[in-house]
Amino acid sequence: MEDCFRARRVAAQAAPAPFWTRIPAIATYPLRGSALYAPIALTLCSALLVLPGILKLLIAGVLGMATYTYAFDILRHSADGQADAPRLGYNTFDSAVLRLILLALALGIVIGAAGVLGGKPGLTIAYLVVQLLLPGMMIALAIDGSLRRALNPAVSIDMALRIGWPYLAAYGLLYVIQGSGTAAVFIAVKYLPPLVRETTVVIASIWSLFASFHLMGYLVYQYHEELGYVPSSGAGVEREDPDQRLLDEAEQYVRDGHSDEAFQTLRGAVRSRAVSLAVHELYQHLLRQHHRNDELHDHTRHYINRLLQEKQERRALALQREALDSNPAFTPLTPEQATLLAERAKMAGQFQLATDGLLAAIGAWPRDAMLPTWSLDAGLLLAERFGRDDQARAVLQNALDQGENDALRAKLQAALKAVAIQPA
Repeated sequence: MEDCFRARRVAAQAAPAPFWTRIPAIATYPLRGSALYAPIALTLCSALLVLPGILKLLIAGVLGMATYTYAFDILRHSADGQADAPRLGYNTFDSAVLRLILLALALGIVIGAAGVLGGKPGLTIAYLVVQLLLPGMMIALAIDGSLRRALNPAVSIDMALRIGWPYLAAYGLLYVIQGSGTAAVFIAVKYLPPLVRETTVVIASIWSLFASFHLMGYLVYQYHEELGYVPSSGAGVEREDPDQRLLDEAEQYVRDGHSDEAFQTLRGAVRSRAVSLAVHELYQHLLRQHHRNDELHDHTRHYINRLLQEKQERRALALQREALDSNPAFTPLTPEQATLLAERAKMAGQFQLATDGLLAAIGAWPRDAMLPTWSLDAGLLLAERFGRDDQARAVLQNALDQGENDALRAKLQAALKAVAIQPA
C-alpha cells in the first residue's frame, strides 16, 4: 500500500533517440538476431527456384509472401519500440501483404491514368507524389491494416505534417537504402558468376527491404505521441522527477494517514509555480479523494494544458473523458485546445469523446470564430456515427444562423440538407 500513489504517476519515458543518430544500427538491423536468420533461410529456399514451370511460380509466390510477412512484422515490432528483430514463426501469410498487392495495383492505375491524361508531365508528377507518400501508405497499411486508409492521400499527408521535416529526412534515408540495394543487385548481375550472383541478389534485396521497414517502424516509434500511436512496449527508462522531494514529502504524509497535509502541500506548490506532471497526477487524486469537485474541474483544465505542452495527448484525452463524464459542459482552457483535442480524439477513433468535446466547446464559446467548424464536425458525427439526426440538425442550424463565412455557410447548408434527407 505504501507505494500505491507512486505507481499512479504519469510514466516519464526517455525520449527515443532520433533515427538519424541510429543510421549504423538501422543499416545493420537485417544482420542481427532473427533478422539475419530470415535472409539465410529465404536464400537457401530460393535455390528451389530452379524447379520448372508451375512449381517455380508457386515457390516464388510463397517466398515473396513469407518475405513481406516478416517485413511487416519488423515494421510493427519496431513501431512498438522493440530493438531486437521479431522471432521467426511459421506464419507465411499476413493479410497486409495481400493489401500491399492491391495497393500496388491501385497506385499503378493512378500513375497510368495520370500519364494518359497529363502526358509525360502528368506521369512524372504522379510518380513523384506517389513515391513521396509511399512510406506513409506502408505505415498505415501495417499499423491500421486498412487498404482504404493507405489509399487515402490525406492520411499520409497528415502523417508527414505531424512528423515535420524528419519525414523528408527519413524518405531520403529510405531512398539511400533502396538505392544501395539496387546498386548491389546491378553489380552482382553484371560482374559476379551465376551462383554467387543469384545469392547476392537475394541477400541485397532482402537487406534493403528489412532495413527500410525497420526505419519506417522506428519513425512511428520516435513520433508515436504526434501520431497518436500507443506502442505496446514498456521500454523506456524512468527519469528523475524534478519535484521528487515534494512528491516524497506528500507521499509520506499519505502513508502516515495525513492526506490533508499532503493535499495542502501540493496545493501550495501547484498554485505558486510550474510543477511536474507527477505532481499534477497526485494532486488530481487527492482532489477526488477530498471531493473538491470545483477545484478538480479547474485543475483538470490546467493539467490538460500542461499535458498538451508536453505532447502527452493520450493522457489529456483520458482526462477530458473523465471530466466530461462528470460535467458535460467541461472545456479545456482555450478554444484552440478544444479543437486540438477533438482532432486527436477522432484520429484515435474516440468519436464519442470528439463529439462531446465539440458540443461543450460550442456551448462555452458561442461567438468564437471556430464555431461553424465545430458545429460542422459535431453535426456530421452526431448524424453519421450515432444517428442523432435531430440534435445534428439543431447544431448545424444554430451555426448557420450565426455564420458569416460564405464558404463555411455553404458546407453547413450542404450538411444540413444531407441530414434532413430521411430514408424512404
